Amino acid sequence: MANSGPHRRGFLNFLADMLMSVIALIVAVPVIGYILAPLRRKTESAEGAATFLDAGPIADFPVGQWRLATLEMIQEDGWKKTRVRHSVWVRRQGETAQAIAVLSTICPHLGCPINWHPDQSQFVCPCHGGVFSAEGSHISGPPPRSMDSLEFEVREGRLWVRWQDFKIGVAERILVSV
Repeated sequence: MANSGPHRRGFLNFLADMLMSVIALIVAVPVIGYILAPLRRKTESAEGAATFLDAGPIADFPVGQWRLATLEMIQEDGWKKTRVRHSVWVRRQGETAQAIAVLSTICPHLGCPINWHPDQSQFVCPCHGGVFSAEGSHISGPPPRSMDSLEFEVREGRLWVRWQDFKIGVAERILVSV
């Protein structure tokens, strides 16, 4: 009986060590996944940064008129997902993709929303009186440049717009974020 004591104790120590290792592994795997998840998502979203957002069917934009369209995107910041809406001005001058113009509604002066005034055939910023032509060119007021045009594609009868933010208050069109 004296011989069974140390062997049994060694075996029980081995089992206890194995059990503790399994418990530590069960706890460690989710913790490591939680810590590394934002890094994985950031590389995935960097690929999707150049994605285009659906602005709706081309038929919804009457020929010769500016129409406000809403783009909805999901912004990810670490573990937080936020739905963000942006507006764009869209005008279709014909049936081809080359006959479409898409402009940002953000004033290049201080970032106020630009409104279309069909009675005056011009865009006006309500904050500081910036005036833009029907094509988005700067006419008067404090804005340092014309309205920002945005890239777009036509796919299967729908308009897809690439949303981009540009630096406000400067004469050059400097991309801030995609």
